[in-house]
Amino acid sequence: MQAYEYTVLPAPNRGEKVRGARSGAERFAHALTMEMNRMAQAGWEYVRAETLPCEERSGLTGRSTVYHNLLVFRRAMAP
Repeated sequence: MQAYEYTVLPAPNRGEKVRGARSGAERFAHALTMEMNRMAQAGWEYVRAETLPCEERSGLTGRSTVYHNLLVFRRAMAP
């Protein structure tokens, strides 16, 4: 059975300006592509994107739920 190690990174919050990308969606797609290619060069395989809740402090006594977008990558471990 193959064993894997995983790493989780925050997804980009905004797109990067690049020639030819006019809309926000195209810029965001470019930023996501660059991050996924950077991880692939380091040997990581993209698994999925997740949106997970996180309870954070809000003010002195309050709490609020914030959602974080995360990218999950894996790579095979040496036997």
